Amino acid sequence: MVRTSLCVSILLFILFPTSSLLAKATPVALHTGVSEAFTAYAEGPEDASVAVVLVHDWFGVTPFYTEASERLAREGYRVLALDLYDGRSATTHEEAQTLLGSLDSERAGRKIDAAIKWFGDRPRKLAVMGFSMGAGHALAAALRNSTVQATVLWYGPTINDPSKLQHLAGPALLIVGSKDGPSAGENAAAFSKAADAAGSGAEVYVYPGAAHAFAQPLFNQGRTYDPVAGQVAWHLTEDFLQRRLH
Repeated sequence: MVRTSLCVSILLFILFPTSSLLAKATPVALHTGVSEAFTAYAEGPEDASVAVVLVHDWFGVTPFYTEASERLAREGYRVLALDLYDGRSATTHEEAQTLLGSLDSERAGRKIDAAIKWFGDRPRKLAVMGFSMGAGHALAAALRNSTVQATVLWYGPTINDPSKLQHLAGPALLIVGSKDGPSAGENAAAFSKAADAAGSGAEVYVYPGAAHAFAQPLFNQGRTYDPVAGQVAWHLTEDFLQRRLH
């Protein structure tokens, strides 16, 4: 099952560019606060009461990311999926590392802020959600933008300083694998403790036996891909958003 899923994902990636992968979404022309033009992709009901700004992992826009956006849209959320690499993406760690090395983190942050602002004048609740690299950007954006009322982090870097986390306007959900580094569990506990101290609160789930990026078939050439852990992470995410934002 794992090997088949990996082959299908890679095939889709090779055959279709970013715009085709997000074909079900509507391109949205946006500008950062310093007038940098970029395109994001919106899908889901336009009149949804809850919106989600989605940030990809270091591979960029891949079938996994597209499916994440579509899944949230099917659940009734208005989704705005970002492409921080401007149409480029990767299938290997080497390609992903090159893209990550060329990424302007400050510009990426400005893009996320612009996406959040795009929802800002609409009467709806807002969450940011990121995977791996994108989780770090999502958390940073939530700290900068008080309109973000919930933050979802899949196996990404955290900030464990209560004085910084006090800027979160709402709770966070952190999902990691127990084998995501030698201190994954300890870091997750530290994040939860810091969020409690900050008054924002965090829900933390450490999936036993799962490695980093367990839901991304491209990571580690599929050797650590765990579709069961991925489904559990989705159930946790959907439950969190339902309880916290509806």
